[in-house]
Amino acid sequence: MNSIRHKTSRAFYLLALFIVLLCLFAFFNLLYLQQQVKEGVVISNFKDDILEMRRHEKNLFLYHNKNELENILLFTREAINNLNKNYDSYSRLRSQIDLNELQLLLKNYQILMTKYWQQWELLQQEDVAAAIRPLGHNLSEIADKFALQERENLLQSLNTTQWTLAGAIFITALITVLIGYRLSYLVVRPLRELENKLEPIAQGQFDQLKVDNNEQEVITFANAFNRMLYELDLRKKRLLHTEKLASLGVLISGVAHELNNPLGNVLSSCQLLKEELDSADRELLMDWLQQIDSETMRAHKIVNALKDFGHQQDFIIEPIQVSELIDNTLVLLHNDLKRLPDVLKDIPDDVFINVDRQRFQQVLINLVKNSIDAGDENNQIELKAEFCWEHSCNLPEDVYVIGDLKKPLKPDMPYTILRIKDHGIGMDKATIKHIFDPFYTTKAPGDGMGIGLYIVQEIIREHSGEIGVISQPISQSSSQFKRGTEFIIRLPYPIISCVHDETFNETIDELLIKKMSD
Repeated sequence: MNSIRHKTSRAFYLLALFIVLLCLFAFFNLLYLQQQVKEGVVISNFKDDILEMRRHEKNLFLYHNKNELENILLFTREAINNLNKNYDSYSRLRSQIDLNELQLLLKNYQILMTKYWQQWELLQQEDVAAAIRPLGHNLSEIADKFALQERENLLQSLNTTQWTLAGAIFITALITVLIGYRLSYLVVRPLRELENKLEPIAQGQFDQLKVDNNEQEVITFANAFNRMLYELDLRKKRLLHTEKLASLGVLISGVAHELNNPLGNVLSSCQLLKEELDSADRELLMDWLQQIDSETMRAHKIVNALKDFGHQQDFIIEPIQVSELIDNTLVLLHNDLKRLPDVLKDIPDDVFINVDRQRFQQVLINLVKNSIDAGDENNQIELKAEFCWEHSCNLPEDVYVIGDLKKPLKPDMPYTILRIKDHGIGMDKATIKHIFDPFYTTKAPGDGMGIGLYIVQEIIREHSGEIGVISQPISQSSSQFKRGTEFIIRLPYPIISCVHDETFNETIDELLIKKMSD
């Protein structure tokens, strides 16, 4: 299995190896320069010996001093020893001078000087001196050639070293850049892919993180992240179930009261039937039976609504008529709605949403219940649903958005807009920013856990929808009618050829075509 750490290590090892090779090259190059300098010292010493020989030779011929002759022989011996001792260094100069010939010249010069010493008192000294002068001149020229060749070699070595080091630095920089670029690609590419995969999750789409990558660190991170998502999903489901049980606890007391009324009416009608069965006329009996039937259906409807809400089932998306969901919600909250003057509904029968019935029922119950609790006996609730297209679905600028409610809408995509508005006390901006936070509540202790709107937000996200809120507290309202809070839900309109109910003659697609033509 590949690993970013291993790739990074290999890249650094390769760079370190190249740097070591460069350092070794520089080290051996410096050793070569050092050898060149040492050879330069040898050549300089040889030239100095030749110059000293020539100087003492000149003094000898001018002043005829035996001490000068001794010095000449001394420097001649040193020049010969220098040549013999450093023969290899002279050979590396690649000069056209024959070293054997040079050795012979030095020996002849030494022999002539010895002969000159031996004939010191004789008249033939002038003949020996005449032979020594051109020989010394040749030795001086050879020494100059050696020095010149040595300087040229040294300058060439320095020039080669400079260009070599410059090339090595350029190659090092180039390899460093290439390794850095490759390393950046190997490290950044999987991280960028991971970032792109995490973007939908950051927007609330809590699907599994799937990575098309064989990097060990990325796979380990993805597995750990998926475990975290699983735990979050598990806890969210538990929280959802807890909120549902809490909602059921609140609803049951109201539903029990609602059931008591039809059952009481049925009981009264049955008692009247028992007492008046023989004496009552047929029309009166039919009225009592009709009342029993009506009240029984009313109780049946209440029980079914409660059963549908409390039934535990899998997450199933299906096209559902909005008016049906709203009616079931109002049945369950009928006891709470009694204290309000009116509930205004503007929900056409041909408006549908693609949702899980049970979960979205919980959304409506939470929002309507909050709207009821937000005001006093003068509170009024408005429920609206409408079909819209791209541009007509945009929201006012003052909407506080949860999720991506103001993101660009998909072109040619129909939407369903749900609005739940109350005329209660409203909320200020500081409160609005926190109403969807878990366990945040403005109610008195014991009246709520503060997870209702958080659950609402999560369910809306599960349905690829968005939710926003507009609110104006009493202190900022210009009139009693304008104050309050409005929740706005936007969901994709279901584009499916499916007959929702046997009583409908139009499919959802037909309704959509009708809306488009309107």
